[in-house]
Amino acid sequence: MNALLPIVLCLGLLGAAGVAAQTYRVGVESQPYQPYYSLEAGEYQGYARDLLDAFATDQGHRFIYVALPVKRLQSDFLSGKLDFKYPDHPHWNREQKQGRTVHYSAATAPYRDGVLVLPAYLGLGKARIKLLGTQLGFTPWPFLADIESGQIALTQATRIDSLLKMALAGRVDAVYLNPLVARHALGAAGLPRDALVLDRDLPQVADHYYLSSLRHPAVIAAFDAFLRAQPALLRRIGDKYAIDWPPYRAP
Repeated sequence: MNALLPIVLCLGLLGAAGVAAQTYRVGVESQPYQPYYSLEAGEYQGYARDLLDAFATDQGHRFIYVALPVKRLQSDFLSGKLDFKYPDHPHWNREQKQGRTVHYSAATAPYRDGVLVLPAYLGLGKARIKLLGTQLGFTPWPFLADIESGQIALTQATRIDSLLKMALAGRVDAVYLNPLVARHALGAAGLPRDALVLDRDLPQVADHYYLSSLRHPAVIAAFDAFLRAQPALLRRIGDKYAIDWPPYRAP
């Protein structure tokens, strides 16, 4: 889905940090990725929505959320069609970002990506994985060397539920994904949430998501100040979605 999704958050005259209240276009991913974010009946929802809503209300801004596929989102952001992008990370799409100054917020949410397997395959190691599945646009960083050498083949799916069903049916040996997201997707599909489990003996990546902007460093600074000033509010949002609120941390 790549339709524009206008969502009026709040109108004001002047933000609390001295940035004049404005209307901004926030580029977000159209693919479902609960509990972090998703589209429900065309409306952006989830942890990210609640967090950005809280900031916009605090500052008096109006956000228009623009939901796009991952690749289109990146290109529209770098071409200046969007004011902000969420989620983002300094390590993502480095080559495309060369020559541009991208301003990143402090950490907004922790994430952990790893290898999910059928319970019967727990602890059997990397050698049994010949075909690894992941979501379109994802990079399985710990396995890049194995993929480039041909030891592991990679397949990508546009939908998480399709990817998980491939693993359950044995059409891939494992999937590289966020286990929290996988549990939500399995439950939403009417499947046992523990039908696939994280193999903690295999490499994982633990990091954070960030809000980014090419043109509005002052708003990013105001967002960072908001994160520092509202730990109780942010903890409540995190508890609502079972996402641990991280301490303030610069990228």
